[in-house]
Amino acid sequence: MGPIKRIQIEPDCLADAEGPFEDAAPAIAELQRMGIEVVSSDNTVANPRETLYITSSREGILEAKARGLHAILLMSDPDEAMKLTKLEPAGGIVSLLELPDFIRFLEAQPVGVNS
Repeated sequence: MGPIKRIQIEPDCLADAEGPFEDAAPAIAELQRMGIEVVSSDNTVANPRETLYITSSREGILEAKARGLHAILLMSDPDEAMKLTKLEPAGGIVSLLELPDFIRFLEAQPVGVNS
């Protein structure tokens, strides 16, 4: 995995019928301060290798892989997440607040370790 410059987040990972999730706004703000573009609905990607695709569904993981993006599983439902790990997403988080540190971790890895 190369440097991450863009994150695409599926809309259902940002909000539900009751409104936005409380971790969404602070996570997005921190990512933007880091210089990372955050989008919730966009199928155009200049460089898929620089893009994380945040999803909580089987369909999302498969779509990300088909588009050459790095699928990151948002594991809000532990039982469902265990099933979805069989699709081998590139990583997993339990809250969007983990994304900035996840990216910092990736950037701190020696070249070739996270590719």
